[in-house]
Amino acid sequence: MDLRHIWENAAARDPHGMALIEPDARYTYQEIDNESQHLAASFQIMGIKAKDRVAILLKNRKEAIVSLWATQKIGAIFVPLNYHLSPADVGHCLRDAEPRAVIYEKLPFFDIKSLSADRSPLVIARDDSWADISYHELVSISKDGDPINPHAISEKDTAVILYTSGTTGRPKGVPRSHQNVLAGALAHIAQNRYSRYECLMGTMPLYHTMGLHALVAVTMLNGRYVISPEFNADLSLAQIAREKVDALYMIPTMYHALLRAYAQGMDVSSVHKLGYAGAAMSEELIQECLEIFGPHLYLFGNHYGSTEIYTHTVHDILSGKPGCAGKPGPDRHIKLVNLSHPQEKLGAGEIGEIWVQTSPEAFQGYWQRPDLTEAVLQDGWYHTGDLGYVDQEEDLFVVGRVDEMIISGGEHIIPAQVEDVLIRHPKVLEAAVTGEPDARWGQIVVAYIVPAKAGLTAQELDSFCKTEPDLALLARPRKYQFVRRIPKTPVGKVLRRELQNLEGIV
Repeated sequence: MDLRHIWENAAARDPHGMALIEPDARYTYQEIDNESQHLAASFQIMGIKAKDRVAILLKNRKEAIVSLWATQKIGAIFVPLNYHLSPADVGHCLRDAEPRAVIYEKLPFFDIKSLSADRSPLVIARDDSWADISYHELVSISKDGDPINPHAISEKDTAVILYTSGTTGRPKGVPRSHQNVLAGALAHIAQNRYSRYECLMGTMPLYHTMGLHALVAVTMLNGRYVISPEFNADLSLAQIAREKVDALYMIPTMYHALLRAYAQGMDVSSVHKLGYAGAAMSEELIQECLEIFGPHLYLFGNHYGSTEIYTHTVHDILSGKPGCAGKPGPDRHIKLVNLSHPQEKLGAGEIGEIWVQTSPEAFQGYWQRPDLTEAVLQDGWYHTGDLGYVDQEEDLFVVGRVDEMIISGGEHIIPAQVEDVLIRHPKVLEAAVTGEPDARWGQIVVAYIVPAKAGLTAQELDSFCKTEPDLALLARPRKYQFVRRIPKTPVGKVLRRELQNLEGIV
């Protein structure tokens, strides 16, 4: 099975069912299929063929979703790019993917004309006069009934290339085969307990693994996918009430914004399933979610995974253990590996690197980077670069990244564990720590603090850390920097490499 047939089967099953809901428009499966059929035929008229890459720089819009299905109809490769990336990173992705076409919309930070030195891609604009052709003109090139030249698609063929939004280095291309995406979507359905005609709030964009697999999962169920160009908490709450949304699947940052916008009396009673991934959720935020959605919930899933494989483990918060990442799915196996002695078996509570056994969801290697592939895929295991431990019940807890570990006085210090202590202080809104070179200790811990209240001092925090039983004395910060914000990726992960460039506040 491939994505083309997944989509076409869904459209044939329920052509008049609602497929996509935007703030000011609604589209049936037949309407989306008609437009994607026209776009696919137009792609071929313009010389785009199987295995060519088609990149998009589009927000969460109908045109992005139509472009996905159109590429799959002709066996081309869909390359959704993160429109929140820096211009340098967007340029890197375009050079790396070498797309045959780029579909874009006007963005405040990125000038598409920078491609003019190399106009090998066909430049297609949603809303800009500077382009080879507009999106709507391209769709109208083909006529009703224009045939699409069939192309035999193997489940091993690449369907999509996603670019990682890692916290270090340039984004890496992650090819996802038809098998990878379908296995991920089926796992998504099972892990989130979706049912036929599910109505999902599609807040995650298609450039993110969460958004891609959620869309395919809902399509397989002939469900409704509710979107807006960019996440807006007030709009999302209105859409939940109007469309009777069944499920949310978002990053913690979005839940935080949603709860801040929520007011007593707003109708969220239709929401029975919550899911989150991309970053850890604080116990405070978990409790707030339970207060607002709790009376109607029967699932609150924490999904730990990656772009490379999708989901590693899942845990239902309603069963207890806040912060737990849970257990692997039925086709998954994980193990914890001692960083110094990989063959040594770790016991409960001992921290090591998380390795995940490859499976139908797992990628086969990075796009044009065999060196990176060799470093993370070895003997059937994917080396996540994440640190974690399992408890006595074999439940996984993720505590940080191998490359972010601080070594001070020979001791290994995990930033997240220090941050968890710091944010317990009532005057701390956010905290992030990193290591700084030190002649005596090798490294010392430096904390970057966003104060919740005025008057917070380094001395006060140091005294607080000294009394915390969960923090070893050597792990306490030796320096404090008070800042206005903590730099993060679009999914809420701390960009530690940017911390030292922050301007302090008095």
